Amino acid sequence: MAAKIAALLTTFVIDLAVGAVILLFLLVAMNGFSESDATWGLGVFVVLALLVSLSTSVGAFFLAGLLMKRNFSQVTSAFIAVPVFSIVGIGLEIVCALAGVGVAEYVRVNY
Repeated sequence: MAAKIAALLTTFVIDLAVGAVILLFLLVAMNGFSESDATWGLGVFVVLALLVSLSTSVGAFFLAGLLMKRNFSQVTSAFIAVPVFSIVGIGLEIVCALAGVGVAEYVRVNY
């Protein structure tokens, strides 16, 4: 159980840290938008990034459990689950950033 919780927490912290870095780059990317337009895009990114962080953390939890059922050690299962779901989370957070810019652009053009 300790390996599953460690995988969950480690993946969550990694995804949150990467989300914060992407948020900083997103702020720079939205430099040309007005504040009211960029707020919608940043809000969408934050909500989606939190959902991605939570879902990938739960995925790492279950993958570590599945690997332990297949006779992997606790350390090995955590060392496999964390990078797999961290990489998936980073990719999804990049997609979330693009969605945030898309929402900001949609608001800028239509409202």
